[in-house]
Amino acid sequence: MLKPFTTGLETLGSSLPITLGALGFLAYKIGPEMTAPLMLAMFGAIAITNLCAAFSQRPLTYYTRFFEVSLLAGFIDSFVPRLDTWGLTDTPVTRLTLVVMVCIGAAVLQPVFYALRLQRMTRFIPAPVFAGFLNATALILLLTQGGLILALLAGPFGAAWPSLVIAAVCFGVAYAARSFNRKLPAGVLGLVAASAVAYLFTRWGHPLPSILPSDTQWVLPVALLDWSVLDPSRGALGSVLLHMAVASTLLGVVIFLNTITAVETVSQADDKPLPDRRQLMLLSAGKIFGACLGSVPISGTSSAAIVAMRSGGLSPGSLIVFSMLALLFYGLGVLAWVPGAAVIGLLLFLIRDLTDVPSVVLAWRYLFQPRARQAIGPMQREDLLIVVLVTLFGAMVNMVAALLAGMVLGLVLFARRNGKSPIKDVHDGRVWRSNCARSASDTALLTLHGERILSLRLQGALYFGVARTLRTDIEALLPHRAQPQWLILDWRAVVSHDTTLALMLERFEKSVALRGVRVLHCARAGDSTAYADMDRALEVCENELLDEQRPRADGQDSDVSYLHALVGDLDPAAQALVLDCFARRHYAAGEHLLTKGERTRDLHVVASGRADVLIQGGTIRLAGVNSGAILGEMGFLDASPRAADVVAVEPLVSLTMSRERFEALSQQHPEVAQQIMQSLCTELASRLRLLHQLISR
Repeated sequence: MLKPFTTGLETLGSSLPITLGALGFLAYKIGPEMTAPLMLAMFGAIAITNLCAAFSQRPLTYYTRFFEVSLLAGFIDSFVPRLDTWGLTDTPVTRLTLVVMVCIGAAVLQPVFYALRLQRMTRFIPAPVFAGFLNATALILLLTQGGLILALLAGPFGAAWPSLVIAAVCFGVAYAARSFNRKLPAGVLGLVAASAVAYLFTRWGHPLPSILPSDTQWVLPVALLDWSVLDPSRGALGSVLLHMAVASTLLGVVIFLNTITAVETVSQADDKPLPDRRQLMLLSAGKIFGACLGSVPISGTSSAAIVAMRSGGLSPGSLIVFSMLALLFYGLGVLAWVPGAAVIGLLLFLIRDLTDVPSVVLAWRYLFQPRARQAIGPMQREDLLIVVLVTLFGAMVNMVAALLAGMVLGLVLFARRNGKSPIKDVHDGRVWRSNCARSASDTALLTLHGERILSLRLQGALYFGVARTLRTDIEALLPHRAQPQWLILDWRAVVSHDTTLALMLERFEKSVALRGVRVLHCARAGDSTAYADMDRALEVCENELLDEQRPRADGQDSDVSYLHALVGDLDPAAQALVLDCFARRHYAAGEHLLTKGERTRDLHVVASGRADVLIQGGTIRLAGVNSGAILGEMGFLDASPRAADVVAVEPLVSLTMSRERFEALSQQHPEVAQQIMQSLCTELASRLRLLHQLISR
């Protein structure tokens, strides 16, 4: 029984400073006389929402946060200039009515968002926007509370100094407690110390006003609302409802996103399952009931939940205790002992917790440390720009404008980042080759005519904004020739692409096909005709190019041409000796020329047909093999086991020389055998050079 009580008390202690500070900030915007009703509704909504959360398999603490309250304050700032056109008078009751309407609308949207499974919306708000919101709230608090302190200093010193002392005591004690031990409820300790000093001032004849009057008030905001704002006779009801709907949607989205983010954060900390739909609907019902009382927004938070977990574990029992303590805190009139000046010190203290320290440090390095500025990457600069813009808009305009500005700037920077150049790099067939084993003559042809094969590596998110740029860039790379061309588009570095770009490419392919250009795709998601890897696409293009450029050999010289890499430097008599050592072998499609692990010592030269070099049981294709390629030279030289399978992919003819025939040739004609060995060394060097090119690619 003691554990849930201590955990609930710790939760109250960690959430109370933020809750009081946030409500005090909003009450200042609406009207100080509305503090007591707002306080009653808020503590009631906290109790109801956390009671509903106690029945969830994912316990989480819910209370009022600065993030949502600052957004509400921004709505008030945007509503006030329109009150005259709406036929309304700017009074605290009018402001309260509009705020409650927005809160009810935002609460009603919560079950709708859960039903539509809009958790995926988090991806559309850049993370720096949240950091900018925190910094904007901290800056607003600094300006408003600093203004109150300056106003006190400008007045009679005899009346101001007790309030300044109270604020300083609250701030100093809270700051010292936080610096000494971060687990201490620093804000609560600051309020207790300020209340004790205020009691001494009262005894010494300097009474100070408290947050709430000594007699507890039980009037809810809903009882004070002026529903005449919805009077259609004013002629502006449509405009009022439209602005309420927009504000409710924005606030509802923020509450929803903050809650699901907190749920994910805490679930990762204690590995408990996420709430199911029934539990989410029950929680939403609690939020709606609290909003109908006139409460400010209540949303989930991970900070208090993690504090509670560290002090004993967050459980349904601790949430029930937290709910009861929240009601008792207001009902027993505890706030009547807290001086109003203590809120100034508390809010100044909370500036430290609200400030996004990493973004402030990054801004400091960028502005005042030239050497450190050079180490800041482009993405960090963009994030910093969003944070600064949101902070300035939030402090100088309102939080609604800050949210919209942050989202728009994030989209603009995204478009700029991904719209610079959709083409990462370009290579032709003279530089980029497939890993296909070929004859020396074929390699020479590829070197001579390889420029007709273009390989383009695409990158980033390809969407409608870069479609025209991409087509223009590709068109500039394609020479206008009558000869056929091959264009390979490599999609491996592409994050995503939309239908606009897909339609553009379809029209582009039809257009260039009339000019004899064939377009091939590599690793394009959702395209069944695309090649799995760049090597296969390059090999197809090279084969078509070689079929066009390779000279036709007659039957008498065909074997000599295939063995050119081995016998090209020999005289005709020596060539005849070598040809006698080779025998023709025929392989059907799917038949193994070489099998991994075997210790055969035959040397193969492919006369016709194609084969694949495979590893991992045939699941990975290392390279292709075409006519003129030499196979098995490693085992032929050192008798090592075959390192891979070589499987014919179509009927194949191989010219094969056994090690025994070569030994006999070396005994009878050592100079010829030596020339063959030198040719094999040249072939291995060429293979190694190709491997280096592949690695550098």
